[in-house]
This record gives sequence, structure tokens and C-alpha cells, in this order.
Amino acid sequence: MKKKKYAVIGVSGRAYGMFMDPLIDTYHHHVTLVAMLDPDSRRMEEYNRSRKCTIPQYQPEQFDKMVKETQPDVIIVACQDSLHHDYIIKALKYNIDVISEKPLTTDVEKCSQIIRAQAESSAEVTVTFNLRYTPATTKIKELVTADKIGRVVSVDLNWYLDTHHGASYFQRWNRLRSSSGGLNIHKSCHHLDLVHWFIDQTPEEIFAYGKRNFYGSEGFHNPLTKDQIGDGRTCDDCDVRMKCPYFMRWFRNELRESAHKSAPQEMADTRDINLIYDNYSRRQCLFDPEIDIEDTYSAVIKYDGGALLNYSVNCSVPYEGFRLALNGTLGRIEYKELHAPERIPFPTESSLPSITYIPMFGARETIDVINSTGDHGGGDPLILDELLVPEITLDENLNQKAGLKEGICAVLTGHAIYESIKNNKPVKMKSLWEQVYPKTSTTKQNT
Repeated sequence: MKKKKYAVIGVSGRAYGMFMDPLIDTYHHHVTLVAMLDPDSRRMEEYNRSRKCTIPQYQPEQFDKMVKETQPDVIIVACQDSLHHDYIIKALKYNIDVISEKPLTTDVEKCSQIIRAQAESSAEVTVTFNLRYTPATTKIKELVTADKIGRVVSVDLNWYLDTHHGASYFQRWNRLRSSSGGLNIHKSCHHLDLVHWFIDQTPEEIFAYGKRNFYGSEGFHNPLTKDQIGDGRTCDDCDVRMKCPYFMRWFRNELRESAHKSAPQEMADTRDINLIYDNYSRRQCLFDPEIDIEDTYSAVIKYDGGALLNYSVNCSVPYEGFRLALNGTLGRIEYKELHAPERIPFPTESSLPSITYIPMFGARETIDVINSTGDHGGGDPLILDELLVPEITLDENLNQKAGLKEGICAVLTGHAIYESIKNNKPVKMKSLWEQVYPKTSTTKQNT
């Protein structure tokens, strides 16, 4: 079988970790990486150098040239969220299939633009909702699909990001709504899609609250004075970082190193390209007033099948993970998962997480989760198997592969959360769907 040719847009940490390295290594018998496009040539050069490759490099304005010279079969979009739609639309115009990192895009209008482009294209769009592929979530979906708990009537999902991972979003471009759509889209789309997939229902109405409690100029742990706020500082040049609990918790070793300023090059030599970028730092101040997204959310979502979701996310918690419960007419499923155990500052359970299934009138059952390696609980390798190896097929009854409609649903749900926060009133999803799929449109809904 002829190898498919792939081009990657955005040489981000997610791009080279999730896609580029596997394309040139694990899956090289099945696929070929023929191009990479990024605004910073140094990142692309460093990638080729560190991986001993000669992958052709292109700038953003050279997309057409890239397509003409390398003729990719698939475009992988892994650049900044707010730019996803631009490259998705360009690929669709060339009838090139697209694999888009989540979120698909950042607002309603961009969703509409993608739909209009897809209506005139023969290409397919896939969104990488890899949480659908973990052994735990797959088993939960199997139980729901097998009608073990009957019709789902309510879901509780509480997501916790620790002071390392959660804080990182407020040090990078994600901290600007114009770039990420807010964590109500960038992060929550991941969680919301998981619920949509579990219960196979579509959100109808949403009411939500959100707030910045920890980050930004009013952040609770802010050590800066008023005259210091807004001066564009980073952790590397901050004179009060020893008073910042986030820095002292995770980066205090830098205070013991006399040459910590050389870290970017040292990191590059260990295959981490994240610190090589023109005029950009991943260590921007957590308390900068330019931060305009929330770090705490709580939402209630009503679905068309009658289910209700109670959802929350907090971006500054001592440990990381999530708690999930699905309640149905015939029983209940419970699940708890802890992430990054090496970052948890207290002893934790040594055993693997397990799913608890409780029939409405029967005995409780404990289901051990399969131990699987790979990021996102073992989901990343499995989604890549399905996307990159035609011979590998997963259970079709589970509908794990997410298409354009699923990607849009997650974006619109996240957008509705912010609209409800901003206007302090419920948001009807019908109005958002009508903006994306006008009644007079003949647009096909890619599923």
C-alpha cells in the first residue's frame, strides 16, 4: 500500500511530541512526513538537527508552495488555536484531508467559515479528541453502550489542573482569549466532548459561572507591587520570584544554578524545542494584567436526551486528575483518575485506577483499568493507530473517531459557557447551531 504523505502546521510541543516524532519513527512504514510549516525557522531547523532529518521547511505565507512541492495527502493542524481555521480552510480548498488538534477553532464565526469550506470540498476533517481512546474511558463507553446503566439522566465531571500544569496555560499564549478562546474552549472542549461521546446526546441549554481567582493582576498569590505589574517580565528576569509560590514550588532549582540563563540551549540539546522561539517565552508572568481568561469554571448543561451535566474545572489545585459519575435509570458508574503522580505532594494510592459499576438494585462491581502506556492515559498511541494505520480498526460501535460536527459541538458548548458567564444568563445552543448551519444552507454535516 502506498504511504500517505503528511504535512504538519505548527512545530509546537504538541505537534512534534504527538505527531512528528511518531510519523518519522513508530509509523514510518505506513506514512511519510513531507513538510513542516511554522513562523519561526529556528524551531524547524532545530527539529531537523535534533532528529537528524531533512524535512522541508515552509513559512506561513508559503502554504500554497508547500502543497505544490510536497503534495501532501493529509494536513495536520497543530498551531495556535485561533489560526486553526485558516489552515483547515486552505487544506479543504485543495481537497486535502485534515487532522486538527483540539479545539477545532476558537469561536462561532470560524466554525461557520470551516463549514462553508467543507461544503465545497471532498476532504474529511478529523479532530483529535484522544480522551475517547484511553482504556478507562473506552470501558465506560462500552458499559453505557451496553445499556448497563440505562438512559443517562445526569453526569458529574470535576476536573483539576495542578499548580504546574494549570499555571502553564497562564504563562503562554493560551492566557489570551483572542488566541485560545479561553480555557472554556481550549481545555474544556476536551472534557465536554468526552461527556457528549459517553451519553450520545447534544447540549441544549447552558448556564455557567467563571472567574479568575489565582492568575492575573488580582491573583491571590501575586507578589508584585502595582508599579511592577504589566512590565512584561518573565520568570527568568523577575526580581521577586522567590516570593512567588508557583516558581518556588516548581522551579526553585534554578536559584541554585549560577548559569540558569543558558537553559534554553541546554533544553534544545535534550530534544525540547519549546524554548526556541522568536521573541516568545513560555515563562511569562502569571500575574500579568493582560491575562483575560478565567481559571475557575462551573456549568450546568441540559441535553436533548434529558441528561444534565454538572461540570467544573479549576486550574490551581494541589494535585491533578478528575472525578466522573454517570447516573442512569438502571444504575451508576463512578471513576476517579489522578495524573502526574510524580507531582503529587503527598502519598497516593499505588494501585491502578478502577471503574465502579453499581446497578440500581444490585451489588457493586469493581472493574480494573487496563494498564496502558502513552500520553493522555494511553489514548495518544491508540488514536494514532486508528489515524495512521489503515489495517488497524477499533470497535465501530464506540464511534471513537471524531469528525467535524463533533469538533464544532465542543467549540460551541465551550463558547456558550463563556457567553453565559459574560451575560449572566442561560444560553440556548440552538441559536449557535443556526449561526454555523444556517437553515437555508445545503452544507453537509461531516460526522
